[in-house]
Amino acid sequence: MAEGGTGLRVTRAVRRAAVAPMLLGALACTSSKPSQGKTLLAVLAHPDDEVFVGPLLSHYARQGAKVHLAVVTDGAKGSPRTGTGAGEELATVRASEVRCSCRALGIEPPTLLGFRDDELGRPNDPPTGYLNEVVHAVRAELGRVRPDVVVTWGPEGGYGHPDHRLVGAVVTQLVQAGAKEVPGRLLYPALPADRIRRGDQDPHWAVTSTRFLTVRVPYDARDLVATRNAFACHASQFSAAQMKDLPDWLDATLGGRVYLRPWFGAETGEDVFSLPAP
Repeated sequence: MAEGGTGLRVTRAVRRAAVAPMLLGALACTSSKPSQGKTLLAVLAHPDDEVFVGPLLSHYARQGAKVHLAVVTDGAKGSPRTGTGAGEELATVRASEVRCSCRALGIEPPTLLGFRDDELGRPNDPPTGYLNEVVHAVRAELGRVRPDVVVTWGPEGGYGHPDHRLVGAVVTQLVQAGAKEVPGRLLYPALPADRIRRGDQDPHWAVTSTRFLTVRVPYDARDLVATRNAFACHASQFSAAQMKDLPDWLDATLGGRVYLRPWFGAETGEDVFSLPAP
């Protein structure tokens, strides 16, 4: 994904966050694999969500980090493009597909939390009963992995899917609550508004103002190949044309760098107006 000229004014926040190794707290490391010994956890909603951050996951796995993926829902209500019917049969297929995708990206096998697809926000008695189960499960996974960095969907949910938004909100809730299992380093991947390229293969993603995307992690051809191979694992969800065109679209949009927005809760101060500008 080569970064285009943005004409951005460089702020203190940009200077702090613009160097990719800072993402894993490795500025002082001189190793050829500066992320060696670090752990990154992506918490996402569906089997196949990981492909849209595939270059990021592949990059850090190659840099020596332990890269984990937690998938919250079973994907049983996806849109099968094969003869597989929706429901338990599709959930089984998609579990196999995301395991294949993780192998392609070179990351750890996925943790499948198994919540019902497209039902995270359903009414309950009490109203948040089911979603609270998600909170407990995600917190347990954070405690098991103990990541240095967490990546999840931002408030726009990528392209607005309610499950994406709710999963991101759950992870953010845990960070904001100061849970000891959760690191302060929480980031949301996003597409920069000044680089979005609309077209037939555009999955209608929301965009984020580039000035907020202060962490920009480079990837290379190896990561793009891994991402293509990960897309190819999800035959129940993507057509052969999409398996080719979507990685092309992603790469053309981001051009060699994955853009992320930090969660700014780690900033300190007594006046909201005196905090460093993003």
